[in-house]
Amino acid sequence: MVFYKAIARSIATLLVLCACAQAQIVRPRHAVALFVDADQPPAATLPWQGVDLPYSSDQQTVWYRIRFEAPAQLAGAWAVYLPYLYGGGRLYLNGELLTRITEPGAGQVVRWERPHFVPVPNSLLHPGSNELALRVVAEPVAHRGRVPLLAMGPQDALRGEYEGRLFWVRTMSQFSLLATWIVGPLMLAIWWRRREETLYGLFGVAALLWGVRTLNLVIEVLPSEWWWWWRLAYHSATGGFAIILMVFLLRLANLRYPVVERGLMGFWLLGPIGFVLSGGSEWVTGRLWAGALIPICLVTLGVGLWAAWRTRTVELIALVAAIAMAVLAGVHDFLVTSTAPLLQAIAPDAAAHRVFLLHYAADLVLLVMGAILAARFIRTLEAIAQLNQTLETRVAEREQSLVEKFAQVGHLERQHAVDEERQRIVRDLHDGLGSQLFVTLSRVEVGRMQQADIVQALRECIADMRLTIEAMSPDDNDFLVSWGNFRFRWERQLQVAGLESSWQLHTQSAVLEMAPHAGLQLLRIAQEVLTNILKHARASQVVVRLAHGDGKLRLDISDNGVGMQAHPPEGGRGMVNMQSRARQLGARMGVQQAQPGTTVWVELELPPAQLPTVNATNAA
Repeated sequence: MVFYKAIARSIATLLVLCACAQAQIVRPRHAVALFVDADQPPAATLPWQGVDLPYSSDQQTVWYRIRFEAPAQLAGAWAVYLPYLYGGGRLYLNGELLTRITEPGAGQVVRWERPHFVPVPNSLLHPGSNELALRVVAEPVAHRGRVPLLAMGPQDALRGEYEGRLFWVRTMSQFSLLATWIVGPLMLAIWWRRREETLYGLFGVAALLWGVRTLNLVIEVLPSEWWWWWRLAYHSATGGFAIILMVFLLRLANLRYPVVERGLMGFWLLGPIGFVLSGGSEWVTGRLWAGALIPICLVTLGVGLWAAWRTRTVELIALVAAIAMAVLAGVHDFLVTSTAPLLQAIAPDAAAHRVFLLHYAADLVLLVMGAILAARFIRTLEAIAQLNQTLETRVAEREQSLVEKFAQVGHLERQHAVDEERQRIVRDLHDGLGSQLFVTLSRVEVGRMQQADIVQALRECIADMRLTIEAMSPDDNDFLVSWGNFRFRWERQLQVAGLESSWQLHTQSAVLEMAPHAGLQLLRIAQEVLTNILKHARASQVVVRLAHGDGKLRLDISDNGVGMQAHPPEGGRGMVNMQSRARQLGARMGVQQAQPGTTVWVELELPPAQLPTVNATNAA
């Protein structure tokens, strides 16, 4: 309990001290002025003139004497707080110099936007009556010296007021300058890559222009030779910001009037041109041209308000509201700079402290513009994400459809292959076995065949049937299986016929894939050659060589007989049939005569999928 009571007493003591400090703050409303340029405070015997604070004069230098009462008991160290002192000056307390605030001259121009906080040594402050002498130099813009409604009192009581104004006038300006010079180039970079996005370009230009204007609140001391160029840039940036803002509003409302936009841009140029032609007159540019901007902005704002009422879009309503606040702030600042009696009557404190609002309203407008573009950017990203999701779904659906169609095509291809194979088998049976049976039957019916001939014809039919079955039967399309069966059957037939046979196989793989129909044609060519050898060659030896490698398959059948010229095939159809079968295979075929014997060879290229993969050699 004792601890809490101590805390309560401490808080109560602090509140009392703060109340006492606030009670000790002195804000004089009256002073005496002497319009003379002097380095030291003039004598009190000179003709001083009474004035009310705040006060402004068109004289280059004015001295003011302000009398105030200090309490006998001081609540801490005192200070003098001046909300503004644009042209600088000097402060004396009871005849002693307190501070020198840099004044124009010596090749430099000064315009202090910041407030001033001048500590007062307790040794200079007298209980009771005190006199503060203030030298005020005219500012370079309006060429007027302004003395504010200053305050004297405890430092702790005045510091909060000073730091608050310093933050809003200078720190916020520095922050705005940094933000505009970062965001502006970024928006212009986006516009440069996407020229159709004109709102980004307008926002970038507006941000940079306002950043240039904000330099007025950051740079307070300039070389004299730079001042004229700086004021030209200041007025150009101020008017340009307002014009770009109006164009942005019209574009956002989808009101494209090229004539109006060109007119606004032309009026923007009138300001800098007028400044140059008038020799840098602040009255021509700062009053006439800047004042004419107000009705133009009001008309454009009215058009934007009508568009916002018609479309009821949140973006347009927010922008119109922000611009309306900026226009009102601009009117307010114009009245403040012109020291209009109306503003002094309506808002005397704002007029006395020269509080300018356009800077904060412009920051709000830029914030709203950035939020609008950010919202559009987010919506674009969401649309792209949704489009990607939709596209992924459609791609997945299309992939599934393609898979199904591919399966259908595969089924149709397999069915077509089966049908073609069936047709080839039927055609082979018809042209081969069927034709042979029909011819045999016809000759038997007319009695032109002996029993031995009938037996031989039936054997040939059975051999052809076996050949077809063996060539078509392998499930893996391995031609070597069919070739092994063919060799087994013909090796016995040649042996029974008294011929010595040699079968050689040179292969680079254990499996030789070949379409059944192609294998059948190759085996029939081999069968035709061997049959001719048995019937006509009168040979004693036969060499059959099958080799494949490097994507090629070659069949060579050689005998040591009398040669083809001595035993032409009956009817002359054997060689024609073999060449026809070779053409169906896409193969080359040739006959080589030897002394003695004949060699018939067939060579064809295999598809890439049938290239050998394993090295192997087999010879018999």
